[in-house]
Order: sequence, then structure tokens, then C-alpha cells
Amino acid sequence: MSRCLNIAVLALIVIWLNCGDGARILGIFPTASISHQVVFRTLTLELNKRGHELVIVTTDPVKDTSIKNYKEIDVSFLYDDIAKEVINIINFRGNMNWYVQFTMFESMVWEQMGRIFSHPEFKKVYEPNSGEKFDLILMEIFFTPGFMALAERFNAPIIGIASASLQLSLQYGIGNPILPSHPSSWEQDVKFRNSWTPWQRLEDFFQCWRMIYYYRTVSLPKQKEIAEQYLGIEVSDLHDLEKNISLIFVNQQGPISFARPNVPNIIEIGGFHVSDKIKPLPKDLQKTLDEATQGFIYMSLGSNVKSNMLSEKSRDAFITAFSKLPYKVIWKFEDDQLKGKPDNVIILKWAPQQAILAHPNIKLFIYQGGLQSTEEAISHGVPLVGIPVMGDQDMNVKKMVSLGVAVKLDILNINVDDLLEAIRTVTLDNNYKQRMLNLGSLLKDKPQNTLQNAIWWTEHVIRHKGAPYLHSTTADSPWYQRQDMDIIAFLTAGFVSISILAILILYKCAIRGIKMFNHRPVDKQKKKRS
Repeated sequence: MSRCLNIAVLALIVIWLNCGDGARILGIFPTASISHQVVFRTLTLELNKRGHELVIVTTDPVKDTSIKNYKEIDVSFLYDDIAKEVINIINFRGNMNWYVQFTMFESMVWEQMGRIFSHPEFKKVYEPNSGEKFDLILMEIFFTPGFMALAERFNAPIIGIASASLQLSLQYGIGNPILPSHPSSWEQDVKFRNSWTPWQRLEDFFQCWRMIYYYRTVSLPKQKEIAEQYLGIEVSDLHDLEKNISLIFVNQQGPISFARPNVPNIIEIGGFHVSDKIKPLPKDLQKTLDEATQGFIYMSLGSNVKSNMLSEKSRDAFITAFSKLPYKVIWKFEDDQLKGKPDNVIILKWAPQQAILAHPNIKLFIYQGGLQSTEEAISHGVPLVGIPVMGDQDMNVKKMVSLGVAVKLDILNINVDDLLEAIRTVTLDNNYKQRMLNLGSLLKDKPQNTLQNAIWWTEHVIRHKGAPYLHSTTADSPWYQRQDMDIIAFLTAGFVSISILAILILYKCAIRGIKMFNHRPVDKQKKKRS
């Protein structure tokens, strides 16, 4: 009896230790993209298992009523805004840099913020008489920094979370070093990515600081105005809220990222959306892949870029190239029909990607360079052909190429020969597969599971009501002091002043010398001769 009692007490202690203090967390994840949401969802569900109560604003709710203390506010209507735009993202490539794209979508983002704040269920959360209290604001850091105002409404610390590497404008806000031409700066124009001339660096510098200036002088003030309109309180400058964020979880991992210096409150969390328990494939697809004894290729351009956005010329190039291969091809293609589809190609509107990548017969993954897809491919040891389109995809593919696990192609110049060469290079050279397996082993070799590390940091911030000791004082410094630009300007001014003074002195000395030469005494002998 006493033994059973001891076991029960021990079990209660373990549960108590795992559940922390049972905090209340408000999660704000407004980006209508499943590739973003799967990262956030993994963290929030694990926090719920730890005994925390969560209220989540999301475009992709799990809708599982068996989960207790996990309320979801469904804002999936934001997907409709994207559908209405009918924008072919591929057409942006080479024509619009990040600054132009950001400013073009800014008005839509402001409208979406208003629609989220107006949601009846969300209004019940933040209205002054709601009686709601939260110990933490956990929010996506991407397009909508205005939701940081909720930290003042609930007097709670903020943890930011990003599904990809941070934009330079946000890095500036938290005091991170600004490196415009560093390969980790994914916002820079792809047209300059094949050279490192001074002109390119100058262009990078200009575009970088132009974006930072716009973000801080237009975007942040406008979003502050929107937040004040709905919350009914005076909100501090978002610059101040941003620089005092407790910490930011960034979905990146050292071995597959371009190493760069970061401030202490940036915590890497990469890869924890990759599932250990993969759902079985549909029976018909399982049978098809099992029978692909020579192997199969999987192609997907992700959730934001769709294969039906390809130009007719590019689509025909893929069709012709695939028809010449001995492999089955599983192509995530969003239309009902694919004109000219070869017999070895199977199109799916939706594909269970992780289950497909886990199949032993897969030879190659042709993809757009999305970070989540990259992590999934590495987890299952599948080599890549990358065809980047936007955002951080060029950076991700470039890194994979540098690691010897991928070949890169240009989506605007796809042709049959290049496709076949890339596919054959990766599928016939076993070194690509082996290097990918080695990379997967490297990512797993770490002192702590990244998800558990994120949980620890989250609960750490909750316990201590923030983490001000991680704050970088660089974030408090003006822009010209961060890179010692004031010192450079002072030294430059001094050098120019001294140079001008030296030139003036030399000039006067030269003039005086010429005058002395012209007025020198005439030689007496020359006078007698004359």
C-alpha cells in the first residue's frame, strides 16, 4: 500500500515539475501560410501539454475539441484576401525587390490587422472589461508588429517567433548587427547575387537602409495607430516595444544557415515541426511508390508558390524532361488536369509531403527552397534540386548547394537540358545522398532537443516576467553609433580638412616659390654682355 502511495506521490511530483506554473499565454499568428503556422503550432501544442492555458489567434486552427485549455480564434478568412489578389508570385522575381513587395502589400496587412482586431471572439479577449489576464504574449514577428501593443494591454512580456530568418528591419530594432551584403540577408535583390562588386554592395546598402527607414517611419507608426484605435489605450512607440522584446525564437539552425553574429535574445529553434510520427500514405499512393522499384521523384513548389503559376514554356520543359526519365514523378500540381502529362507523372492537388519524403524509394526532391521543406528533406536524407522564387528561398538553396546536397536552377530560365542535367547529376551521384545523410546526422547531434529548449526559454520568461538581461544595449544606440559611423564621419572630416589644408599650404608655397623665381637678381656678367 505504501509503495503504491509513493509511486502516486512521485507521479504527481513529475507532473507538477513538467507543468510549470500553468501560465496563461496569448498567441498571435496572423500570417495566412501553413508553412509558417506548422512551426507555431508545434510550440503551442507542446506548451499546452506542459499544463499551460493558451488562447491562439491563427489562420490554421487544429480544431481538436479533445485538447483542453486551448482556445483557437479562427482567422482563416485572411486566406480569402490572398485568393482575391490573384497574384502570380513568380512574376515578382527579378522585377520587384523586397522593399517594393513590402510596400505593395502593406495596405492589405493594415486592413487584415483591423479585421483581426474586429473579430468578435478576439474583442472579448482584449476589451477593457473582459477580465482576461495573460502571463505572456507569444506572437509571430513578420508583417504585424502592431500586435506588440497587446503586451501593454495585459502588462505581459513578449516572446517573438519567426518561421524563417529575421528581416533586417527587425534585426535593427533589437540591436542586431546590420550586414546588408551578408548572404544571410535574404531580402536583398536576387539580380545581384552572382557577383560581389562594389556597386552591388552599394545597392545592398541603399536598399537595406531604405527598408529600415520605411519600416520605422511609416509601417510602425501606422500599426501603432491601428492598435490604439481598437485597444482604446495609448500605446508606447512600437520601436520601444520592439527593442524590449524578451526574446525571439528564430526557425534556423547553424549547420544549414549562413553563420552571422546575433544578440543574446535570439534563440534558434529550427526543425521541430518535423514529425517523428508520420501518418501513413493513402493506400493507392503507397502502392504506387512501393512499385516504383527504380525510384521516384517528388516535386512541389510549396504552399505559397504553386505549380500552376509556371509559364507555359516552363511547364512544358518540366513535362518533356520528366517524360525522358526512368522514374515515377509525384508532382504537387494544383489544377485538375495537366495538359500533355506523361504516363510516369502523377499529379496531386495536395501531397502528404513528410510521408512521401520518408518513403525509401525516393531519389530526389525538386522544390522551391522553403525552409520547412528544406528541414524535412534533410530529416529524411533526400537530396535536392532547388528552384527558388521569393523571400528566403534563394538563401536556403544557396546554402544547400554550398553543402553539396543540392543543385540550383533559375525558375525564369527553365529548359529541358538544364532540368535533365540537374536531375541526373543528383540522382546518379551517390555523394549527394550521402552528404545529405551526414547533414541530417549533424543536425541531430545537439545537447538539447530544440523544442524542449524553446519550452524552457518560454517558461523562463514567464517565471521571471521577462528577460531584460538579454537586452542588447546596442538597440538603444542611434544608427550612426552602431557601426561607428559618427567616428568614421569624424575621421573622414578630419582627413579631408587636413588634406585641404595641406593642399592650400602646398599651393601657397608653390605660388611663393614661383614669384621668388621670377624676381630673382639678374647675374652681373649677363648685364655686362648686354
